[in-house]
Amino acid sequence: MGRPVSLLYRVLTMIELSNVDGAVELVRLYVSKDDRPRHDTILICNAVIGAMCQAKRFRDGITLFHYFFNAKNIVPNIISFNHVIKAFCELGRVDDALQLYRHAVPFGPDKETFRLLTQALADAYGYREASSVRLCICSTNEWTPMLVEIRARLDQMDAEDADDYFHKSRLIYDDDSDSPGVFASIATIFVEYWLKHGNEKKAMECYSSIRTWVSVSATTGNTLLRIFLANGNSELKAHTLFENMLKKPKRFDSDTINIMVDYWFELDEFNKAMETFNESQQQGRKRMVGCYSNMIARLCERGMMWEAEGLFEDMCSDKDLSPPPDVSTFRSMVNGYVLSGRVDDAIKISNKLAILKLRKVSIYED
Repeated sequence: MGRPVSLLYRVLTMIELSNVDGAVELVRLYVSKDDRPRHDTILICNAVIGAMCQAKRFRDGITLFHYFFNAKNIVPNIISFNHVIKAFCELGRVDDALQLYRHAVPFGPDKETFRLLTQALADAYGYREASSVRLCICSTNEWTPMLVEIRARLDQMDAEDADDYFHKSRLIYDDDSDSPGVFASIATIFVEYWLKHGNEKKAMECYSSIRTWVSVSATTGNTLLRIFLANGNSELKAHTLFENMLKKPKRFDSDTINIMVDYWFELDEFNKAMETFNESQQQGRKRMVGCYSNMIARLCERGMMWEAEGLFEDMCSDKDLSPPPDVSTFRSMVNGYVLSGRVDDAIKISNKLAILKLRKVSIYED
């Protein structure tokens, strides 16, 4: 008999295998019988609450929150509150979200807390209400909610006011050394605004105003990539941006690669998709599991199993690619084999997945 597998690991695996209700029952059983919380109890509770919210079962997530942290007196953290604040916001219960926020204050609200509340207030009452509440609850260095407010303001502005608003924002934030990258995020919002309104010249002016690319995060770069690719007249700008992002390790991540790969697949340019993937994984760059999983999924959707098999084998055998294939990657392979009429291969890979499931949820590890 091997060593016991942690409850957290089993719960996370059950969630990964789409057995959320089973994971909830396991956690309920644990908290009802164990009066001495473990060091990872809060992680276990947050996992099932988050899974419920991820599945859009917001009321179930709220019920679990009350059970764990009120009925069973487990001490929550800000992640616990964020899950339920989001649930209330999704259900349109903004006042309940604000009430819960007041209880969350001693636990250290973070950027996600403020973003959720600002977005909900902007959607429900408009940017003025969102702005007044943001100024009351947010610390001065929390700029994520401010971006939500800027986007909400723009939706209610005409072109002349939007242009003035951009230049005012540039004067305030362009040289803000305390928050590097903030102006790039602001400029990105204006790029999207102008492209939506068909003014490519103004959009490119905003884009060109981003002077310090060193401080631009992969997230902001990815947002710009999506914006440019969605606009038929800005594809060349997207390709140039992508190549520049690949030159610096901290300027791109797996999402960067996946955005371009998916773009080429949508155009049925499979060779270019493969070239993009191979370029991103070349020697000297960190090989990213998320890129492999996405590429396999895209290949399997189109029945290109020979190529998918090669990448899947790399994931299974290459120690530099960690962790190994997850459940979604196995499912992609199964679906791809079925699509290609290779039922026997689909059964074989399904059997491998079944063994993986049993090992992951067993009480003891080999």
